[in-house]
Amino acid sequence: MCYAGWCHCQEGYYGADCSLSLDEQGRPQQLEGMGFVPAPGGPRIYIYELPPRFTTHKNLDKFDRPLYAHLWKRIISSGHRTLDGAAADYYYVPVDFRYLFSEAAQVLSYVADTWPWWNATGGARHLLLSTSDLGGCEGKQLMRIRNATARSVWVTPWGLTRKHPRVWWPGCHRPGLDVVIPIPAQTPSMLMTPLNPKVKPVERNITFYFAGKICGDNKDPKADTSAWPICQTPANPLYSAGMRQAVYFHHSRRPGYTIVPRSRSYVADMSAARFCLAPTGGGHGKRQVLVARFGCVPVPITDFVLQPYEPELDWAAFSVPVPEADVPRLHHILAAINDTALARMQRAVACASKHLWWSSMWGGLFGDDGRYDAFATLMEILRVRAEHPDTPPERYRAVDERFRRFADCELDEEPPSGVRLCTYGYDRELVRLAPTAYCGWREYGKWGIPGGAICEGADNLARCPRPWQ
Repeated sequence: MCYAGWCHCQEGYYGADCSLSLDEQGRPQQLEGMGFVPAPGGPRIYIYELPPRFTTHKNLDKFDRPLYAHLWKRIISSGHRTLDGAAADYYYVPVDFRYLFSEAAQVLSYVADTWPWWNATGGARHLLLSTSDLGGCEGKQLMRIRNATARSVWVTPWGLTRKHPRVWWPGCHRPGLDVVIPIPAQTPSMLMTPLNPKVKPVERNITFYFAGKICGDNKDPKADTSAWPICQTPANPLYSAGMRQAVYFHHSRRPGYTIVPRSRSYVADMSAARFCLAPTGGGHGKRQVLVARFGCVPVPITDFVLQPYEPELDWAAFSVPVPEADVPRLHHILAAINDTALARMQRAVACASKHLWWSSMWGGLFGDDGRYDAFATLMEILRVRAEHPDTPPERYRAVDERFRRFADCELDEEPPSGVRLCTYGYDRELVRLAPTAYCGWREYGKWGIPGGAICEGADNLARCPRPWQ
């Protein structure tokens, strides 16, 4: 039973979620008597048990990005957790460094003082999560932590290529030293309208689409786009690296292009567009995740910024990255993509979009089964990294056939039977549109269904479906 963030375990059990106990020989075991089986092939991840003030005493309802808790429970329910730290491929520190502020250094000190593996590895193979808009560069404390953990694996929405010439904050980005896995922004399906796959798809008659905030001053752009600047005030000119403003300035009046500050038909518009702008915002942004999920080919425009799971995933196959300097030529770049190439990209984005969505945590939109979701993709990348430590991530497809088949959504010819993710949702009026029953998540709040949406209906956490295995 959990009260105010503290789990009071039944006698004989311990751990932040009371899932641990000791066997007859005094060795730790997890989910005793529930039929737990380790995930075959790994990766094996050791989760540090930290003082509750760093973890469960945090009010998750005040977190706008509770990803650290959802990764925590999915590592357990997917079978990737190991209790043998000496045999672990990775070590997960179950906090979000974005929210720790002055406690961040205390967490790492506690880990180093309590277990041998931080000091033994120099911090290598330790998974450190930050959901901040600017990764390890959001605030002085995060910069200090990042600069002190050069060998750790940062899991964050914000990743930069090693050729990045910009210095956003002094001492933050150190090309060649950081080990970063860029992840998709967490976008709960409850924020989107679920679509029944039996509904006939609409014709894609919009060439290029974007709806959303354009100017950093939170005001609508000027109606007159004949002269720059198009924002009403000079406030926050670096919002989205200036790219939303530039695209609006050059293309908002172009036939076939819909670029507006808001829309009442956002999902329908994305579903009717061929190409969709996928810019940054105040931070990395999440448009590439949203538009891809609805079949629109993403058009990222931010130099040197890595997209989610890039370069492990071949973004050139399902998106159109445009250099910032080429924004005035955007219409020529898109016009050069013929129908055959577009159809090939649309097939690729149908697969890639599954890798960008945390569906096993937050439910599916189209009756998904979770085989290729963002969590499974993270596990696959970590597996290949452990098995091929000297291989650059852009070559994972070439050296690991399973990863190539996984990345191309080709693990199985037929989907697993009996595995269809429930659908998260707030609005009961939309139940009729959902491809599956709504998830029973409300009693859990932002912690979500124990083990993730994929565990809905399972007898216990050890019995959650594992369709990717």
